[in-house]
Amino acid sequence: MEFVLLIQSRRGEPPRSEVGVEEMGKYAQELAQSGALRGAAGSLRPESEAARVQVRNGRAAVTDGPFAEAREVLGGFFAIEAADRAAALELAGRCPWARAGLVELRAGRYLRGPEPSGAPRFLLLYLLERGGPIPDEARIREGMKEMRAFTDSLAREGKYLGDGALPPQVPSALITSHQGRAVVTDGPFAESKEIIAGFALVQARDRAEAIELAKRVPHAAWGAVEVREVATSRS
Repeated sequence: MEFVLLIQSRRGEPPRSEVGVEEMGKYAQELAQSGALRGAAGSLRPESEAARVQVRNGRAAVTDGPFAEAREVLGGFFAIEAADRAAALELAGRCPWARAGLVELRAGRYLRGPEPSGAPRFLLLYLLERGGPIPDEARIREGMKEMRAFTDSLAREGKYLGDGALPPQVPSALITSHQGRAVVTDGPFAESKEIIAGFALVQARDRAEAIELAKRVPHAAWGAVEVREVATSRS
């Protein structure tokens, strides 16, 4: 089974403990060595450098971060494979960030694309408002077709590095760690105003080009697309 670990912080809450890049890198290496790791963007640039894109009636609106309406702030993700949900929870509980913030476990699938060329990488997050109108089945099928066509166009242009789908209707779990013990809280989490329904990992020349890619995402017409740059060792 496939899962995605969303590395998060609660807005306005300081980390409970210090977790360094080296420690998170070691965790990623352990996942890879065990064969569980399918893909990752272990660290994102600050939300203050992000942008959100919405397209309404054919016109794109871009809002610069930070986004105070969001309760949780995403710091990165790990896509993993595990035998079942219990095994995925065990892997999530071993994530060092569970000591400092939140690790959200989401069932879903991740397709890994080609290796990056060295250009800056960006995560395009597909956001939905919790409790918003639910489209009918015909519109959902049409939307999936549009998203597949967009992904295919990214691949032809050499921009595509991977993408993930996170079904909003599947309950998630939040994992924290206290005194060496993992604490699991099952969802859904009604206090969260937004939910990540999917994402794409892309490469672009710069932030401006990544925003132009986000404007083309069909999801931007019925939700929002958040653009977050993936941090590098030089960041």
